[in-house]
Amino acid sequence: LEQHEKHGAIVRIAPNHVSMTDPEAINQIYGHKTGFLKGPFYEDKPVLFNTRDLSIHQRKRKYVNPAFSARHLQAFEEHMTPSITRLVQFMQACVAEAKSFDFCRWSNFLAFDVIGEYAFGSPFGFLESGRDDYNLIHTVDTRGEVLNTMGHLPRGIRPYMKHFRIDPFFYNGLRATASLEAIGRTAFGKRKADTSTARKDLMSFLLNAKDPDTGGPLPDKEILAEAISFIVGGSDTTSSTMTNFMDFVSRDQKLQAEIFSELLDAFPGPRDPDWVASDEVSGKLRLLNATLKEVMRLRPTSSTGLERVVPEGGREVAGTFIPAGYLVSVPTVAIHHNRQIYRNPERLDPQRWLAEDAHDLTNYFVPFSTGPRACVGRNFAWMEMTKTLATIFRLFRFERTISQPSESREGFFVKIMECNVSVSLRPSE
Repeated sequence: LEQHEKHGAIVRIAPNHVSMTDPEAINQIYGHKTGFLKGPFYEDKPVLFNTRDLSIHQRKRKYVNPAFSARHLQAFEEHMTPSITRLVQFMQACVAEAKSFDFCRWSNFLAFDVIGEYAFGSPFGFLESGRDDYNLIHTVDTRGEVLNTMGHLPRGIRPYMKHFRIDPFFYNGLRATASLEAIGRTAFGKRKADTSTARKDLMSFLLNAKDPDTGGPLPDKEILAEAISFIVGGSDTTSSTMTNFMDFVSRDQKLQAEIFSELLDAFPGPRDPDWVASDEVSGKLRLLNATLKEVMRLRPTSSTGLERVVPEGGREVAGTFIPAGYLVSVPTVAIHHNRQIYRNPERLDPQRWLAEDAHDLTNYFVPFSTGPRACVGRNFAWMEMTKTLATIFRLFRFERTISQPSESREGFFVKIMECNVSVSLRPSE
């Protein structure tokens, strides 16, 4: 962002990599049928998220897309509710004991339990135990930092980095990758052995999918790789976004009161101890959803540019010719802070999404990316976040316990490291 502010809309960030912030570049690079494929950063196990081969991506989309359809997400909602209830119960205990807590930690617990429920048919149990018994959160964080770095190294060097023990950064990161795979194998084996369940979740779709090449079931190795990919993508992003929401709103009591007023209108009267907001209502709350969008604009979880390869013959992008084989990217954070698009982009202003011209902004709101490689789980994430935030901000009032900005940690995703808040009960009506 600083380099673009200094040098303009086009910055060469590597000998063959051009970063662009012209709004026109978004659809020209990431849109449908543009010919721009994912770059070598993504070379790893070919799962839906990072495969560079278009035919493999289309094949995987066929058996993954149904798991994230509106109909099946609606059916899964009841399995998401118990995890949110456990989070509420923990907060009620904090109120009773008049103690603060780190929402960053507990939003991680929630996100991992929810995605564990969807990917493997059962939660990891973090919310119930109040701890990460698998050390999974640290494992995912460490893995993300290392793989983000590895993706920028020359391809020929990457296989040898696990032997580079002078600096434990790479060694520890690759150990974290192995640890994550071991956790995934255990959960997968348990889910596959359970033939009694008829529930529809990600694993049921993967287990019942047919390999188009053989006509038989998908290989266990492929199913496991996809499930692990969704654990990472479906936990860090939602937990970080909910933490960012809490960080902003718990510092702004006026905004929090306005959100509560909207929630009180939508959910009036006393609430049962195990009450959780419905997706049908929470997804339509104008101010809460606008605030969530504004938080994701101001602090996107993936702020870097998603690299693509310029097709054969080269392409003109935003008025500039880029030769074939070059890498191009549009950093999300730069687009979301572009003064040509957003007035006062450094300020949290949910009202910008409620204005008459708000629709014009949606073309430049890309926290889930855009085009054929956009996040397949975006509706799942939105349902989880709006249900959770509507529930806890209807029931509780939060206040940050420190005034200074939070420190962040950057891997492929960016996440703040703490969000300590005090909590008190809201009136019933």
